Amino acid sequence: MSTGPSSSRTNLQRSNSSVSNFLSKTRQLSGSLRGSRSNKSTVIDAMEHDAQEEKLKPKNNSEYFKRYELMIEFSNLRNPNHCPLGVYVMPSSDNLNVWFGVLFVHKGFYRSGVFKFRINIPESYPNTPPTVTFLTDMFHPLVDTQGRLSIAQQFPVWRPHQDYIFHILHYIKNAYKRVVLDGLVEKYCPNKEAYRLYRNDPQIFSKLAQQCAQLSITESYLFDHFPDNNMIKFSPLSESKFDELKAQILNSTAHPPLSENNRELLPMDTDLEDRIMNLKKGLQ
Repeated sequence: MSTGPSSSRTNLQRSNSSVSNFLSKTRQLSGSLRGSRSNKSTVIDAMEHDAQEEKLKPKNNSEYFKRYELMIEFSNLRNPNHCPLGVYVMPSSDNLNVWFGVLFVHKGFYRSGVFKFRINIPESYPNTPPTVTFLTDMFHPLVDTQGRLSIAQQFPVWRPHQDYIFHILHYIKNAYKRVVLDGLVEKYCPNKEAYRLYRNDPQIFSKLAQQCAQLSITESYLFDHFPDNNMIKFSPLSESKFDELKAQILNSTAHPPLSENNRELLPMDTDLEDRIMNLKKGLQ
């Protein structure tokens, strides 16, 4: 069967039409794919941008924020209502999460004691409480054989952002007062022997507590600078320096202010020098 020119042109037109349709669909598909890749790239870029912004945002649980909070807490200890009298603390020279402290006890069973301690502040603070460890040998119902102070009775449940380090400092000081000793519950006392002696034989307890206090002011304990990162250090007082300080104290009381009523000299503290000498003996 023969075909003429018109038939050939018709077939060619059909072929060209098919090719055109194919190319058109290919271009549409290619454009669609390019759009898809473009949209995907845009989404990825947006996600990366959001992630970068999230990294730059300050977070409450970030290490920087926690350090800042600790610095504020330490700075606030200058408030008289925060740091109790007779208690001194200083952060470690190489770790803000470690504070060293010293407690001076003037009354009670542990009078004349100078007790050094360390506060370890966990990374999870303020969600978990700090721990207190005495660096001085301690005979106390709340202190175990490793020197760790139990705070469970005072803080049965630690409340973040309600309980702070300065609350623990007050408890450290109050733990040597009769009002706290009288209220101790045995289950919160790791040193059972000290607890039972306080309850049943207070005279023996008093002697052991005084031995503990006197031991704390011996040179081997008082002038020991362990550990090296402890910034609170005691040094021996020379005779010349002691005489200088004694003279300053005596001169400050040599001419007391006049009474407003009779304008006469108020009575002097006659045993002041004796107390100064006793203080010196206690440091020797």
